[in-house]
Amino acid sequence: MRGCFMRSMLVWPLVCIGVNFGVTSAPPATSDTGDCRPAALFISADDSPLFDLQASTTITLNGASVTGTTPLDGVYWSGESADVERARRFQLCVVDEPMLHTVAEALRRQFNQQAVLTFDYLPEDTADADAITIAVPDVDFARLVAAFVADPAAHRRLQGGSVTTADHTLILIAAKDDLDTARRLVYASGGDWARATLAYGDRELVS
Repeated sequence: MRGCFMRSMLVWPLVCIGVNFGVTSAPPATSDTGDCRPAALFISADDSPLFDLQASTTITLNGASVTGTTPLDGVYWSGESADVERARRFQLCVVDEPMLHTVAEALRRQFNQQAVLTFDYLPEDTADADAITIAVPDVDFARLVAAFVADPAAHRRLQGGSVTTADHTLILIAAKDDLDTARRLVYASGGDWARATLAYGDRELVS
């Protein structure tokens, strides 16, 4: 179902807490410009070869820059069942959070989305850093779907997850208080928590 992707609060991509659980730490993406603030945006996507170009153009026209894009396979909880659909993550450079919100709203309107999920990377001790991105390599999407469908807590707390189509990296976005639920889903999906990369930030569902 087009647009249902952002009913989830995915994974979902960097000041990290790797020492707490044996996971890997990684710094935020940076650019040569001094005012770059790394962020990520997740949106439902079709298979049109023009989608990336159209979305990137809109992002640029609204003042941000694209530093990378990643195609995703996602599973999300909708009502009483799981939906599976293609999505895309855009890694961005923005000036501030209002710009990120503006970009997400522009894309939501352009592609007739119900909502678009954003993640603003922040230091761990920042007051607004209430969410965590979790990236775990070598996870099979079919196993994620099976594990997610079988976990009612994941339906309520995580609402979804995704796997990159190219290198099979699991991506989740979770509230800090839902880290245990996320860890359980990683293990049930066949992932190795010791290889996970975690990053703090502020998430917003722009609808």
